[in-house]
Amino acid sequence: MSVVDEIKDRLDIIEFIGQYVPLKKAGRNYKGLCPFHSEKTPSFIVFPDSKTWHCFGACGIGGDILTFVMRRENLEFREALEELARRAGISLRPQTPQEATAHKAMTLLAEINDAAAAQFNHWLTQSNAGAQARRYLEKRGLNQESWGAFQLGYAPDEWHALEQALTAKGYRIPDIISAGLLSEREDGGHHDRFRGRLTFPIRDIRGQVVGFGGRVLDDALPKYLNSPQTPLFDKSSILYGIDLAKDAIREQGLAVIVEGYMDVLMAHQHGIRNVVASMGTALTEPQLKILKRLTKKIALALDSDAAGDRGTLRGLETAKQVLDYQAVPVPTSRGLVDYEARLDTEIKIITLPTGLDPDEIIRSDAAEWARLVESSLPVVDYYFQALTRDLDLSSSQGKAEAVHRLVPVITESGGAIEQAHYVQKLARLVKMDERALEKELGRTPRLRVTKPARKEGRFSGFPGMAIGVEKYCIFVLLQNPKLLGVMDGVLERANLAPLGAEDFQDAWHRELLARLQSLGPDEELLDLDSVEAGSALDTLRAEFSSFLQYTASLPEADLTLAASRCALQLRKAHLEHRLLELRYLNEEAQRDQVAEDRQRWMALVMQYTRDKGRLDEALSKVTVLGYRAETPAV
Repeated sequence: MSVVDEIKDRLDIIEFIGQYVPLKKAGRNYKGLCPFHSEKTPSFIVFPDSKTWHCFGACGIGGDILTFVMRRENLEFREALEELARRAGISLRPQTPQEATAHKAMTLLAEINDAAAAQFNHWLTQSNAGAQARRYLEKRGLNQESWGAFQLGYAPDEWHALEQALTAKGYRIPDIISAGLLSEREDGGHHDRFRGRLTFPIRDIRGQVVGFGGRVLDDALPKYLNSPQTPLFDKSSILYGIDLAKDAIREQGLAVIVEGYMDVLMAHQHGIRNVVASMGTALTEPQLKILKRLTKKIALALDSDAAGDRGTLRGLETAKQVLDYQAVPVPTSRGLVDYEARLDTEIKIITLPTGLDPDEIIRSDAAEWARLVESSLPVVDYYFQALTRDLDLSSSQGKAEAVHRLVPVITESGGAIEQAHYVQKLARLVKMDERALEKELGRTPRLRVTKPARKEGRFSGFPGMAIGVEKYCIFVLLQNPKLLGVMDGVLERANLAPLGAEDFQDAWHRELLARLQSLGPDEELLDLDSVEAGSALDTLRAEFSSFLQYTASLPEADLTLAASRCALQLRKAHLEHRLLELRYLNEEAQRDQVAEDRQRWMALVMQYTRDKGRLDEALSKVTVLGYRAETPAV
């Protein structure tokens, strides 16, 4: 992940732009009056899914969070990047040689994980050895569409099957071990970590495979096995299914956390897509940070055994430290108004029937699952039920035990008013004087969890395996900037405007395009050393170098063809993106019965559809020999 991607990942575009523009939720998106031109009807749309914005009014401009701050604050790219990095808590500095080496290693581990996921999936769906796993999945009620959506796989019950498959692809044994896919023996040998197991690729929020889970198909132990800690995989920092659930979580405003892989699979198969799994861990700070960018409502599905688990209570305390607070006006006894901090995220507990998992409930009756979610309880109310269900509250011993169990929970609840409410509730439950309970509350030590110190942000991560048309276009132009003439010529023949900043969503790609367009006639390559000094551009030098390393392997004869197709595909991707956005906007206008908006959106749809038709026609003329018409010399 580049420093630009890391900034986008840390900053919520809705929250950020909302500081400048009043935004109103419209379906899955947000809209407001454009800050870059005067208008009475909102045409400015922010798309949280793609982390982009676009004005469908007079401006017709758009981009990402960097582009917005550049335009809004009149900043250069370097200045905007430094400002956003400061807000995101990221340190901008050049990579050290050690960091560059680590970055390369992370990229390799990600590639090995992708290859392993594909191999496991092949064994599940195509091999005779995978027949047992296929029967197991069918018995559990999971269809093949779910197998494909989550790329489920099977690891043959052999000691070296995956090792041989990956080494045949050119990967080295030490690197496969580093990815957590091989286990080392005390005698110095090694073998496949996952054997005879159904495999579950575990992905981060961007969809990159970072590790695996494996389940046995019989009664062998351990029942589940996860990847070990690796540079990519940390079980406490991942939520299983988050890559496929993030859009639904943001759209529905609720994240439901379950415990197991099968729970997530069955939920998604039944169209319940806002469900993720914590993989058996209590709530952790990294997991909560992922969720708080998507929603302010979290529901945990807990079985009755989890009620007395102090780890669960500790996870809820972690939530109180990690999640945001808001100042709430509170009336005082003297008729004045004071303020107290309240958690700006609502956490509830879904109480599961004894002995049943979400997987079983959803499979037998999805409507019952919806009812359980709807009737979820605030955390303290849940503990009032769960921690007293085994007590005889008519006896003095039972009452004393109830107070002993619940007073720490009340202590960990919100502000003074919330605590007073639950003191009253406990007093009624055990038929005890409130003042005596309040004294007990004051004597009870609070549960404390040491919060990890914030680490200095740095350039880290790895790029996605699919580079995308934007990045590929930049690759080609860095190899030969004069190919800009080829790209513009192809677009002009299709009666379309030349390549411009609005064809790129990413501000870093726009910056590189601007630098390439500004080269003089005698300059053949873009050199960042010629660009003004600044920590922001220094930090991006490593990514720039990786661009050049990639393009250095492209044969010169292929570049003209690549440039021709790239320009057309880039503009087509841009139009398809706009058309998808307009489809959502049109559906919202139709639902809200706003005729004026529907007319505006449909007019743009017709315009973009005509342009897309010209692009498709032009693409059909680009052959392996290049563009059929005369192409400018390079």
